[in-house]
Amino acid sequence: MAQLSDLGVKSGLFDLPLDERALPGNRACSGCGLTLAYRHALKALGQDTVVTVPASCLTVLHGMYPVASVAVNCVNAPFAATAAFASGLVAGLKATGREGITVVGFAGDGGTNDIGIQALSAAAERNTMASGTLRAAAAAARYSLIGPGE
Repeated sequence: MAQLSDLGVKSGLFDLPLDERALPGNRACSGCGLTLAYRHALKALGQDTVVTVPASCLTVLHGMYPVASVAVNCVNAPFAATAAFASGLVAGLKATGREGITVVGFAGDGGTNDIGIQALSAAAERNTMASGTLRAAAAAARYSLIGPGE
């Protein structure tokens, strides 16, 4: 199994860069755990990252263009389609010859295990889910029970 350090991702909290991707003044609730996790994930992923998120608190955190409080590109997806949007972004970047850009989808249990399971399982079938993909624990348990191609 690939380690985070094998993927070029910083492996420890103290290895993270000092520059911020999740900027102050976002619209998240005070003390939100998602904001802290997202902040550290964006630091670890680096500057050349494109994020796709479903209709959720993360869309609120990003804010509305042109006053976004996150310094990465973000594509808002319908609730069930985060994995499909991530797959499309990867295909589009590949088709235009753009390399070195990380595409990541952030979604919770509803966007992966419930209404979004079809998009997540289709992305797995297309093999567009690289190791290190972040997904909800319930979806990971569901997918490991089904197994690929079953």
